[in-house]
Amino acid sequence: MSEIPTKYLKAIRRYEPVDFEGLRFYPILVEEYEEYLIAKSAIEFMHQRLPRVYLNMPILQAYYALDSQSIEDEQIPTGLMARSVLFLALALRMGRGLPVEKRIGLFKPRVDTKGRLKSVMFSQDGEEICEITPAKFERLRPILAEQNGLTIPEEDANPALVDAEQEIARKKAPELDVNLESLISAVAALSGADEKEIYDWPIAKMQSRQRAIHRALDYLVCGIGESQGTKWKKGNPVPNPFFDRKKEGSAAKVALSEFGGGAALDAVAEGIESMKQ
Repeated sequence: MSEIPTKYLKAIRRYEPVDFEGLRFYPILVEEYEEYLIAKSAIEFMHQRLPRVYLNMPILQAYYALDSQSIEDEQIPTGLMARSVLFLALALRMGRGLPVEKRIGLFKPRVDTKGRLKSVMFSQDGEEICEITPAKFERLRPILAEQNGLTIPEEDANPALVDAEQEIARKKAPELDVNLESLISAVAALSGADEKEIYDWPIAKMQSRQRAIHRALDYLVCGIGESQGTKWKKGNPVPNPFFDRKKEGSAAKVALSEFGGGAALDAVAEGIESMKQ
């Protein structure tokens, strides 16, 4: 992932808007959490998962080409292009209060004579015509991710290994009734804020507060367990209420041979074989 300049990081850490190449991008607010969930996959998507023919394209151009080809072939498109545009609308705070499809409709693709995406165009304040090229989106994507609590996988990440890690985590996690209202109520109760106030917070702020509360509670629980003689193979997993313990490698790398009866190993092997072809 591209390194983000300090001038942007300072604004991001303060949950302030970022002025980037003539446009102002705001942190997405909790009140638009449902739209954020729809759009975020376009920012987090692993470029390596694209079909090989699209790998050398900037990711926005690849999304457009992939979905255009799917429509031409009468197949269901991935929706990644539309989700990208929706994320831009959320970050630019365009069309607030409008249905998702109308917010997406505020952007128009501009293509060259070969049908390749040159930019997405939109109007701000009803007058100024702006555009975002695929190259600009490529530079912008890490900033949008950091601003909104998302992670872009490294360019050399192995999709099969990432899938295996996620499957390991899913298998270990209990089934929960995850919903925004419960999360907001818990964060409000444990941080002294009012629920209505939290809807006006940036999503990244709510996530940061959630992690801080989680770490503090885990620290207390682990501390009590340690005082009662509980031992952990690699030591107390939460030794400090303010800072996370450094991660030690990949869970998938450690447990692949034991996971899913070898299914994870098979997935990695398939990934390596496809790279050779």
